[in-house]
Amino acid sequence: MREGEKRGPIGRRTTNPYFEDHKYPEPTECPRCHLVYRNGRWQTGEIAVDENAQRSPCPACRREADRYPGGLVTLRGEYLRDHHQEILNIARNQATAAARSRPLQRIMWIEDDPAEGTTEIATTNSHLAVRIGKAIVGACKGQLDVKRASEDQLARVYWERGA
Repeated sequence: MREGEKRGPIGRRTTNPYFEDHKYPEPTECPRCHLVYRNGRWQTGEIAVDENAQRSPCPACRREADRYPGGLVTLRGEYLRDHHQEILNIARNQATAAARSRPLQRIMWIEDDPAEGTTEIATTNSHLAVRIGKAIVGACKGQLDVKRASEDQLARVYWERGA
């Protein structure tokens, strides 16, 4: 095990309500985003599905419907105010790149709070939130703080930069 890596006991039950410990019948199509469950995972692309295929929402669509994010990125500072659109483009580009190989990782919402001077980006997955935070630091500098809840169910990523 690498330093800093956290692993629980093998075979433990998770409290994550979106963890899928079963396989879907193949093929199963998500009626909302049209991902297809095939070969043991949710996939995108040109996969032909007939009208008799099973229909079930994918975990990402279930999270979006419940408004239950796996990651929250909070952005703040003067630099954000001056470069708001550029920073959001970095976040969206990271989500697009992640979705190519992991289609369940996506941005759920982006909300601005002008009174607080912050922007919140909610993601379906904690890994995507951290990826977005690291990409913003790589491009724009600033300070990054990552806080994880128990069992990695939620990651809160805070980025801030002054002028």
